[in-house]
Amino acid sequence: ELELDRLTDSLATVLLGKGRVLFVTGEAGSGKTALIQEFCRRAQESYSDLIVDGGKCNAQTGAGDPYLPFLEILGLLSGEVEAKYAAGVISKENAFRLWNLLPSSVKAILENGADLINIFTPGGSLVSRASTFSSGWTDWLAQLKKLVERKSALPADLTLQQSHLFEQYTRVIQALSREKPLLLILEDLQWVDEGSANLLFHIGRQIKGSRILVIGSFRPTEVALGRDEKRHPVEPVLNEFKRDFGEIEVDLEKAEDREFVEAFLDSEPNRLGKIFRQTLFTQTKGQPLFTVELLRAMQEQGMLIKDREGRWVEGRTFNWHKLPSRVGAVIMERISRLTEEMREVLTLASVEGQEFTAEVVARLRKVEVRELIKILSSELEKRHHLVSAKGVRNLGNQRLSLYFFQNNLFQKYIYSTLDEVQRSHLHEEVGTILETLYGEQAEEISVQLARHFQEAGIMPKAMGYFAKAGTRALHLSAYAEAIAHFGKALEILRTIPPSLERDLHELSFQIPLAASQQAIHGYGAPEVSSTYGRMKDLCQKVGESPHVIYALYFLANYHWLRAEHATALEFTEHMMNLAQKADDPLSLAVTHTLHGTLSFIIGRLSSALEHLEHMNAFYSRQEHAHLAFIYGQDPGLISLCSMASVLWCLGYQDQALEQSRKMLVVARQVGHPFSLAAALALDTLFHLLRRDVGTLEERGKELAALAEEKGFLFFVGVGIFKLGWVSAHQGRVEEGIAKLRQALDLYQATGVRFTLTDLLGSLAEAYGMAGDIEKGMGFLSQALAEVERGGERYYEAELHRLKGELLLKKAQMNDRAAMEKEAEACFRQSLDVARRQGAKSFELRTAVSLGRLLKKQGKGSEAKKLLESIYGWFTEGFDRPDLKEAKSLIEELSP
Repeated sequence: ELELDRLTDSLATVLLGKGRVLFVTGEAGSGKTALIQEFCRRAQESYSDLIVDGGKCNAQTGAGDPYLPFLEILGLLSGEVEAKYAAGVISKENAFRLWNLLPSSVKAILENGADLINIFTPGGSLVSRASTFSSGWTDWLAQLKKLVERKSALPADLTLQQSHLFEQYTRVIQALSREKPLLLILEDLQWVDEGSANLLFHIGRQIKGSRILVIGSFRPTEVALGRDEKRHPVEPVLNEFKRDFGEIEVDLEKAEDREFVEAFLDSEPNRLGKIFRQTLFTQTKGQPLFTVELLRAMQEQGMLIKDREGRWVEGRTFNWHKLPSRVGAVIMERISRLTEEMREVLTLASVEGQEFTAEVVARLRKVEVRELIKILSSELEKRHHLVSAKGVRNLGNQRLSLYFFQNNLFQKYIYSTLDEVQRSHLHEEVGTILETLYGEQAEEISVQLARHFQEAGIMPKAMGYFAKAGTRALHLSAYAEAIAHFGKALEILRTIPPSLERDLHELSFQIPLAASQQAIHGYGAPEVSSTYGRMKDLCQKVGESPHVIYALYFLANYHWLRAEHATALEFTEHMMNLAQKADDPLSLAVTHTLHGTLSFIIGRLSSALEHLEHMNAFYSRQEHAHLAFIYGQDPGLISLCSMASVLWCLGYQDQALEQSRKMLVVARQVGHPFSLAAALALDTLFHLLRRDVGTLEERGKELAALAEEKGFLFFVGVGIFKLGWVSAHQGRVEEGIAKLRQALDLYQATGVRFTLTDLLGSLAEAYGMAGDIEKGMGFLSQALAEVERGGERYYEAELHRLKGELLLKKAQMNDRAAMEKEAEACFRQSLDVARRQGAKSFELRTAVSLGRLLKKQGKGSEAKKLLESIYGWFTEGFDRPDLKEAKSLIEELSP
């Protein structure tokens, strides 16, 4: 009662809008489930609008089955109640409340969690259930159908960030809690996957102002032991929540064990005296599982009988010495009293795991499902209390009847009675039957299938399912689980003799492994570098196979973002060669985008224009938007973006601006958030080159908001960078410097060096505005060193010009002649770079800077000749500041 009172007090606080998280802890059989069930029953009796929902982690697959308990929770919130109600897992009242919540759930998902569709809840099933509420809800039903149709028509979006999904999930349950208070139960967290632990942490940090109570249960010993020689994923969550909420554990090991014995005995009428009660407590130490099982053994053996009034009393044959003295012995005794048929059913069920499928066991025994269900539900559940029905799952025309062992100690004991040979054969049979039952949906249980075929020693099949489990985890943004699954697939692969087929398999595993590692560790991590190194080796071994083209794209992209441009270009040219030999126009067009963008970055503007024009002529949004889901971003859109900056650099300023406007229209139509973020990032680069403060502020804010919402960490940095530049140029110099330094920290955190040169240049310029010339010169030195290190040269001319401007500011303080001479040298070096690259816009801007200096030195004629030469080249953009400035200076220099 003390533990129930504590839970009840917590719920009362939550109902006032003070959400919190609690954990019920205790070892196996300590009564965690019984306590939680009783609390939920009483809570729903007391509060007519309370919604109770929950999910369980799985002993066999939990650590590798992403978000399993949260999938169950959102499933119930979105109307998946029939099967669990039919199985008796949830009460009629709770099923009624959950079902009536469906319209609110759909509305909450549409408004707060659209990306959860087909990740946390199947879209098609949700539409079917929602259709039953169509009367009066036609608007949101139409929205739901449209959303599901659009998502179903496209491949999974691999760029969705885990943090973004977590935020959407949290917003959905917060929205629901504003209508009805929520009690969410997470059972058996000792088996939780890392993604679910992280989601639990995210929810717990966000629900303090919501009517949400989350109760988790776990075995403290298993958590303390850790997992795979690392901290258990629950441990850091507990530590953080203790700081946030104070005392959060209801520890059943510390509970008054004698009270449990007394309460359980008195749950039925009896005449059992003090001596019996004390002896029972001494025998069991109050351990709930042992207490319950020992009393059942007494009743079944006639040691406890009912008197004429229906009260339990000691029988004539009562003898404490004839009773087992340990939990293991209790289990053995219970199992030995079953019929041979029942023992066989449980033995076969134990192979599938703590949760099992009646149809699987029926096929193993070669009996009718109906006959088996009678044994499970009538005998093993209602009479022997060893299993419970979990619910029914419909797969098209196939119905699956799901059960679970009431205590996993029984499942473990029964499974341990099988020898190695028996286990191997049975795991193969179970895996094969599950494949047949699930058919085209077998990938949904790829973790389970991988385990069964691995235990059976059928390694090629196990490897395939581990890879599918990894892909599914990646689609769920469950990166840690994806890394683990691809790691297991690779372990198995290494046992296979070398061959071309093996190398191609490994390449197909390494690509998504790298993507998962990048998401967690960033581009600079050693493990990411190692994976890409292995991909490079495999590409060289495989040779000219068309399969290599896809891998080369990611290799080139990886090195490009790390500003290792020579290596990136090498992979791009190899990709181009293979695409031409394969006569593959799509791969060729994608390669042209990569080659064109890289060429722009390294300052080869004419080459960049040629490559990008090839992709732009090929690309159609209607035909090629799906490429975003294959390559992580839309290559056609990237080509359009890059083209704007190339055209500007080459001096076609009006064409560049028009290209930018067209690109944004396409970017918003593609419907791929990461591609839109990439497009905005490249567009902010374009407007920074133009030094258009107003437009850059608008695009920068949009990028920062989108990146923050979706969890695109690098693009958050890009947005802050551009807004810092804007702040500095709007006169808020200190604010600008702070933002630019924050952006630099984010660049370093992610390991991305793309556009680092203009970030460092912007910091140099901002410090110059603040009057700190030395710091500005320091950042310019870093920027120019980065140019030489990685070859990022598109901004090189501007860096030399900025250095000259800083030197002129320094000349106002001391040694003017020397500083002006050095500044002139910087301007002339900038002109040389711009002319070599064909960057007419940079050449014009530098000519203005040099022209002013020459005018000041009394060399007006030279200045005018310099300016007229470059100004006369332009045929457009005369309303732009750079050209206006040049024209004004020419007029000043004219007699």
